[in-house]
Amino acid sequence: MIAAIIPAAGSGERFGKDQDGKAKQFLQLAGKPLYEWSLKELCAHEDISQIVLLVPAQEVESIKWETSQGIQMSKVSVIAGGASRQQSVVKGLSFLSQSQPPPDYVLVHDAARPMLSQKMIQDTIDAVTKFGACTLALPVSDTIKKTEGGTVSETVDRSQLVQIQTPQAAKFTWLLEAHEKAIADNLSTTDDSTILQHNGHKVHIVPGSAYNLKITNPEDLLICQSLIFSQKANGLQAAI
Repeated sequence: MIAAIIPAAGSGERFGKDQDGKAKQFLQLAGKPLYEWSLKELCAHEDISQIVLLVPAQEVESIKWETSQGIQMSKVSVIAGGASRQQSVVKGLSFLSQSQPPPDYVLVHDAARPMLSQKMIQDTIDAVTKFGACTLALPVSDTIKKTEGGTVSETVDRSQLVQIQTPQAAKFTWLLEAHEKAIADNLSTTDDSTILQHNGHKVHIVPGSAYNLKITNPEDLLICQSLIFSQKANGLQAAI
C-alpha cells in the first residue's frame, strides 16, 4: 500500500496572507485553492490508496467539507497539522501508523507545489519501490556564489549540486523511524531527505521538472496561473 502526506498547515510568512487572513496554500489558483491542485493529482493516481492532508486546526472542518465534494476525495483524511512542516509530517505519519495495516511506502508533497503531475508521482513511486527512499530534484543551472558582507567571496562548483523538489518518498517504517530519531536528536529541517540521511538511509535522486514550481512569492503564483491558462489554451492537461 502506498500513502501520501500533504503538509498544508504552514503560515507561509514569506508570501503573506490574503485579505481574509488565509495562508498561501488556501489562496485561489485558477479558481481552486492552491492545495487542491496537487491533492487531486494524488487522488487520481490508482496506486495511492490513502492521503493525509495536514491543515491549521481552525481550518479542519471547512477543508473536510471541501474535500468531501469530489468522488476521488474519499481516500483523503483531513487532520490538524503542527507548527512546522516537520511537525505536520510527524502527525501525518502517526495517523498512518494507526492504519491496519500501515502503508508500505509514503510520499510527502508540499501543498505549495500545485503543478504536480501523474508522471512525477509515477516516477517517485517507481524509484521508492526500487531504492527505498527518493526525492525529485533538478540540476542547478545558475552560477552559485558565496557572499560575505555583500560581496562575492567564492564561486561554488555546481556540477554536483541539485535543487530539491517534492514529492519525497520512503519506506513507511524508514521515514517514521527517521523522524523519531530527528526528534530525539533535536534535528530541525524542512526536508525529509535530510531526515532520512540523518538516519543512515541513501536517498535516490529522481529527475524533477522545471514546472514543479514552489509558490513562495506572489510572482510564483502568477507564473503558475500563466502556465495553467497556456495549457488550457493549447488543450493540454492542467498539470504537466
